[in-house]
Amino acid sequence: MTKYSNEFKVKAIKMVLKGDSIYHVAKILNMPNTASLRRWIFHYENGGISQLLHKNRKYTPIFKQKVIEYKWLHHLSLNQTAAKFSIPNTGTISTWEKLYSSYGFSGLISKKRGRPSMKKSKSKNKVNKPKKELSYVEQLEQEVYQLRMENDLLKKWHALMKQWEKEGKH
Repeated sequence: MTKYSNEFKVKAIKMVLKGDSIYHVAKILNMPNTASLRRWIFHYENGGISQLLHKNRKYTPIFKQKVIEYKWLHHLSLNQTAAKFSIPNTGTISTWEKLYSSYGFSGLISKKRGRPSMKKSKSKNKVNKPKKELSYVEQLEQEVYQLRMENDLLKKWHALMKQWEKEGKH
C-alpha cells in the first residue's frame, strides 16, 4: 500500500474540485485505483483539510461503541462512518466491529502491546506504599458492576437487533 504525502492528497482533491473526474485525477497522478481518492474526498467534504490530514488519534471504548452502533443504526458504509466521525482509516472501524461482535464491549478496550518496559531501579530514598488490596466485598461489588454493564450492553444490542428485524420486514 502506497503512502501519500499531505501535499499530494490536497493536490488530488483540488484537481477533483476544479472539475476533473476522480478516474482522470487518479490516472494523471499514477494512483493504482480510486479508492484512496474517494476516501480523501469523503473526509474533505465532512470536515475540510483538517479532518483529511488528522491522524494518530486515540479512541475510548465508549466512543468506539458509539461509532459502531451509529453505523449499524443508520446503515452506513465504512467510508461514510469514517467521514462522519473523523476516523482516517476505514479499517479501524472494521476491526472494532469484529471485536465488538466477538467479545462485546470488553473487546473494544485497548490492550497494552509490545514488550514491557524495563523496570527502573528503586531509589533507596523512596518509601514504597503498599498497594491497597480489595476486600472480598469490594471484589464482589466490582464484579457485579462489570456484569451489570455487560447486561445493559446486551440489552441494547438485543433491542437494536429487534429494530433491524422490524425494518427488514417492512
